[in-house]
Amino acid sequence: MIIKKHTFGREKPVICVPVVERTTEEILAAIRAMTAQKVDMIEWRMDWYEEVSDIDAVKGLLEKAAASLRETVFLCTFRSKRQGGEREITQEDYLALNQAAAETGVPDLIDLEFYEADDPRKAMETIRQAGAGVVCSHHNFQKTPDVDTMKQQLAEMVEAGADFAKLAVMPGQKTDVLHLMEAVLCVKEAYPKSHLIAMSMGKDGVVSRLLGGWYQSEVTFAAFEKSSAPGQVSYRTAEETLEKIEECMKES
Repeated sequence: MIIKKHTFGREKPVICVPVVERTTEEILAAIRAMTAQKVDMIEWRMDWYEEVSDIDAVKGLLEKAAASLRETVFLCTFRSKRQGGEREITQEDYLALNQAAAETGVPDLIDLEFYEADDPRKAMETIRQAGAGVVCSHHNFQKTPDVDTMKQQLAEMVEAGADFAKLAVMPGQKTDVLHLMEAVLCVKEAYPKSHLIAMSMGKDGVVSRLLGGWYQSEVTFAAFEKSSAPGQVSYRTAEETLEKIEECMKES
């Protein structure tokens, strides 16, 4: 998959950096700083925005950000508190927010919390008709499910038509990280045209954020200044490490 000349699915995963600021001015300043550093992909965490309940404010902010994002893949995410985000929202307001954001034409992708949606297929169709692709996601901050459960969750998102299927889990032990990788590899083998994003969170999960190209996870999340999830390394560390890993894989 290619979005704004950025290729997903290479040996080196695309690095996505989150914006987790509160005010319009802070958010726009963060986006400008990130694009000035030529980051490939930005995720705006809308749940952090102090005016997120005002759809006109959200649309206005996106329109102001558009000029900075011409060459940068842009993902808009409202992460509910149930899924590790900053606040709760009704399903009706959640869908209306995502649709309004997509209709501005600024986001390339919208995150959809797959198992929180009443009708995920309908929600995906609404977002696509509004003009954006869909990252179906599920986060488990309590544990890492067994391999079969993770395979099923990713497969369900793929079969529903997700442009990207994303799974994030919390390891209780180091072998949990390996189980996540195994699940992703199995799903990619079963659905070779799928696009998968996966990470094991926390300290033990850091390795999963850096070896995505090896186990078929196409995006890794790294902190530009502020992190949005436990275990995110800095953008510079991720960039340097992924480049070295890519070099080593090419030399082998």
